[in-house]
Amino acid sequence: MNTSFARNALVYLYKIVEAGEKGYAVVASNVSNHALKILYKSYAQQRFQFKEEIFAEIQRLGGHARPRDNFFGLVHRGRIDIFAALTIGAENVEKMILKEVLLGETVAVKAYQKTLKKDLPPETREILERQFDEVRNVVEQVRLLKGQNGKRLVLRLYDSKTDAEEALQSLKSAGFSEKAIEMESWNHGAHSELYRGRGTTFLETMISGAVGGATWGIVAGGLAAIGIIQISAINSEKVAPVILLLALLGLIAAGAFIGGMIGLFIGWGISSEDDYVYDDSIKHGEILMRTIVDTPRAASAGYIMEQVAVEIRARQASEIPA
Repeated sequence: MNTSFARNALVYLYKIVEAGEKGYAVVASNVSNHALKILYKSYAQQRFQFKEEIFAEIQRLGGHARPRDNFFGLVHRGRIDIFAALTIGAENVEKMILKEVLLGETVAVKAYQKTLKKDLPPETREILERQFDEVRNVVEQVRLLKGQNGKRLVLRLYDSKTDAEEALQSLKSAGFSEKAIEMESWNHGAHSELYRGRGTTFLETMISGAVGGATWGIVAGGLAAIGIIQISAINSEKVAPVILLLALLGLIAAGAFIGGMIGLFIGWGISSEDDYVYDDSIKHGEILMRTIVDTPRAASAGYIMEQVAVEIRARQASEIPA
């Protein structure tokens, strides 16, 4: 066995796993559903732990420097933030995010499969096989959240068991099977370890916005150049190439600046709200309710579960003395 080849394979996997960690932290920042936020943050924590285990193996095999994140991953995460901010409706945001998550998990699964085909030390292989099993379990959960085989998983977080029981009764009254509904105390279960890494960052959204703006600037500059050339041809005049170049560079710079500023404000807003909602979920959330329903009825189940939470909050607010 060549330890150098094994180490290089682990470095590649480390980067993919770290991208998954940061990706889950970013998508968690963009959902308003407290249960989904907790779930995605728990997956980010899982990938953080996997990443640290892989780095420990890299060190054991003679590596020292921690692998660095790549620029394209940064731009991609910023793009998710911007697209989510520009998408109307919480349900549409969740659908867009689930598509991005499944895309990322497809890459992760292939990375584990590719790495496990390498000649690895037995101890390393045991760690990666355990991790891969857990990754595949997450993939199944995410597919069920999106909808799979006519079924879909719907989640909500409640402040107490009493609140969750009220939601359960509402679901039963609407014809949903109690057998398909589960309740767990999330802060004592599989999702109990908190993730405190950063999700959305100003830098990522600003750079992604700048890259997107610059791209549109290139398109606009190209169209402008074509227009100038055509007008000049009609008037039998020649246009100096430097003028076309300056026009193109000006539009690229303007696009990058405008896109960067938009990204900056989007990042600031998402980050601030995420910190508040996550902290509130940790402070008050107690029971995670999971229900698997027929896909056509998923929206109805989600609405009922959310309405119960809204009514409970309104009732509690009315009971507070003025």
